[in-house]
Amino acid sequence: MLNQLVNLLAEKENGLSLAEISREMKAQPSAVMSMIDLLVQKGKLVEIGPDGKYCDACGLQSDCNLLKARGKRYVVASPA
Repeated sequence: MLNQLVNLLAEKENGLSLAEISREMKAQPSAVMSMIDLLVQKGKLVEIGPDGKYCDACGLQSDCNLLKARGKRYVVASPA
């Protein structure tokens, strides 16, 4: 399922939210979130904000109203 998740996101230029990924994969959000966390930790996926910018580059995640309203999106990490 991890490969399925990476392949799904590889097809989406602007990434997908947790809800969108769960719907596409027909899986519970909690199960999908566990897979996302693992893939982010391994450097395979990157969290981005709803505006398409990388959340970790900003440093204001806890105060981001846009992020609170729309949530994070996930994209495949660029090869190093």
